[in-house]
Amino acid sequence: MADLSQQLGAWSKAVASMDMTTSSEQMLNMIAALKVPGVNMDALVASQRDNLEALNAANQAAMEGMKAVGAWQAKLLQETMRELTAAIGKLSQSGSPQQLLAAESDLAKKAFATAVGQMQELTQIVIQANQQASAAIAKRIPESLGEIKDVLKLPEASGKA
Repeated sequence: MADLSQQLGAWSKAVASMDMTTSSEQMLNMIAALKVPGVNMDALVASQRDNLEALNAANQAAMEGMKAVGAWQAKLLQETMRELTAAIGKLSQSGSPQQLLAAESDLAKKAFATAVGQMQELTQIVIQANQQASAAIAKRIPESLGEIKDVLKLPEASGKA
């Protein structure tokens, strides 16, 4: 079990160490150096930087969700192994075939109820991670669309016809 926890921990550290901000910053600096007529490159770079920050926040939320699911799965595996060991011990103590059948029936009912509860718990973990990731992007989209006028150096409407 410790091996699984160690592997999950190592994997999450490796994924978290993938820092896209450095390469993105280099790309944005190259774009800023370009001179395109009719385009405010400073506004474009600022807008894209904000877009990248929103994407990074969404990725972080998704990563946290994946880590939560992994931790939940490891916990579930440990609990299942403990319960299975206890159930096998109880079944071996059953006397008559009727007692064994009753014990197996109770065990199946409990296993089903546990599985349903665990699926509901997993669903909540995934929903929360998806909501956090989506919120970061959904917040940024209207802001980004509002910045287009600044990027394209569009003149203000003067009201004259």
